[in-house]
Amino acid sequence: MNRTSTSQIPAPTTAPPLRPETPIGASPAPRRRKRSTMVLGVLITLVGVLGTSMLVRSAGDRVDVLAVARDVPAGQEITAEDLTTAALPEDPALQPVKAIEKDSVIGRRATAPLHRGELLANSQIHGGKALPDGQELVAVEVQRGAAPSDALAPGDQIKVISTPGKDSAAPASGSKSASPEEIEAKVVKVGSPNATGAVVIQVAVASTDSAQLAARAATGRVAIVLSSKG
Repeated sequence: MNRTSTSQIPAPTTAPPLRPETPIGASPAPRRRKRSTMVLGVLITLVGVLGTSMLVRSAGDRVDVLAVARDVPAGQEITAEDLTTAALPEDPALQPVKAIEKDSVIGRRATAPLHRGELLANSQIHGGKALPDGQELVAVEVQRGAAPSDALAPGDQIKVISTPGKDSAAPASGSKSASPEEIEAKVVKVGSPNATGAVVIQVAVASTDSAQLAARAATGRVAIVLSSKG
């Protein structure tokens, strides 16, 4: 009896999936994004360094100047308590007194009222440290036409005359009150006319007359007569 041998045929195997072809010359996207991030980081760092450098430079250009710590009336001697310091950027348009000059300012007198918080300028302080003994400085504001301001100069001897008010009649000639009250003084500084033509004149007077003159000047009813040139 013949036996027929049969050979077993192996089952077909499944072929592995094909890998997608990558185009030649294409670079991976993640690497490109990483490089852009690094460049951006470098730029941000440079901007920060430049900004810090500019801040340091601007801080280095500041200068310490003198400012007014409290109100000071015109004519009053300036003390250390009247002054404070402020740091400001250097500006040619501003000319305040530098803080290193504080010692030379103390003892000088204000030629105009000083107000708290404002910067101190040389034009606001009298050039000399002190007046002669028995003399005090008073600021007298006179209205337009009440003083020969164009002819006045430091050193001139003057008379400060009390004048009647606008609604008051002048004293009649021969009456006891015909001669107006007057105070002798010496010109220290003549200011510039303001918008209305009024002029502030700094005068040195005897200490016994300073309070009376200041009170008269506050009313605005004064005139100045030039006695003699200095």
